[in-house]
Amino acid sequence: MGKEMKGYLVGPMPVEQFLKEFLSPSAIPDHEPLTSFSDGAFESTLSALQETKAYEPFVMQINTMSSFAPGLSFIDTHNHPDTTNCKLFTFQIKPDICVYADGALPPRARQSSCDISAAEVIIEFKWDPHHTPFYTPASGPSTTAHFISETDKAMDTLGQITSYTTAQLGAQYHTHAFSILIVYDQAHIIRWDREGATVSSAINYNEEPHLADFFHRYVQASPALRGVDTSVTLASAEESRLARLQLGLSATRCMLKVAVPDIDNTGSVTLVFPAPSPVGQSPIGRCTRACPAYDIDNDRVVMFKDSWWVAIADVLPEGETYKILKKTMFPTLHRALHVTTYPLSLNKPRRLTS
Repeated sequence: MGKEMKGYLVGPMPVEQFLKEFLSPSAIPDHEPLTSFSDGAFESTLSALQETKAYEPFVMQINTMSSFAPGLSFIDTHNHPDTTNCKLFTFQIKPDICVYADGALPPRARQSSCDISAAEVIIEFKWDPHHTPFYTPASGPSTTAHFISETDKAMDTLGQITSYTTAQLGAQYHTHAFSILIVYDQAHIIRWDREGATVSSAINYNEEPHLADFFHRYVQASPALRGVDTSVTLASAEESRLARLQLGLSATRCMLKVAVPDIDNTGSVTLVFPAPSPVGQSPIGRCTRACPAYDIDNDRVVMFKDSWWVAIADVLPEGETYKILKKTMFPTLHRALHVTTYPLSLNKPRRLTS
């Protein structure tokens, strides 16, 4: 998966620019700047003689420094794979550290088990510099060829962190996600979306405040700025009960809902559907998902499709195609079809549901 992903990486973006671009204080109401970081904050982490001995001091240090990341819990999950959400993977999903929102800390996380469906940020450690897939070019423009190492160890690391993000985006509804790669005393922040990933420049996180500042901004950011797709929400208890009954699902299955306008924009339907199960495929591209859903408004079972399309002028959105078909060839199409597009930034992939 690392070799597949390497052509979709951009960087290294200077970390100050990265934070300004993706977690700008201007986008965070009542933003409070970081004031609590001090040089040597992660000294005990760097004192670890091997990677597996670094997780505990890192978690302890960052959890005790609650002033810069209040509301987030950092859980050591390196030896506790997600065996609930990731059954379709041929390999184990067990990030070294999963970051959860305190209010949404799942039961498995309290037992140090990974729950990729609730993880906010994934942190992966490597202690050998040969495992890093990123480096800063000595000079010249930054291109994929200039900042990505293509050694076997580097590609293994890139494949590993890509697979974790694949699982996270597959188990949640997100427009984007953040992860952290720490290679001994250097850290990179990575922002992933369906177009690719942007990698920050290296951070000397024990001496520089940028990693701490990332979490300080992240915890103050809105769900949308963190990457949550706010068009999808949890279904109510009664909505979930009705949908499970109609769809033949177990009483414990987590249910979500979304409002989807019809193709004429004259109305909408509320669809309730099961939370998705991730599969081991690339996080880049259309990433189509489909499943039966319960149409609460019309008391019927329908097919729910979720996919992404590239927002460029000569690519017609799927919903517009259906409108043309309805007007010219299939006038009864509206009886069974509702489509909406959720726009993101210009020239980025956009989510389409139907």
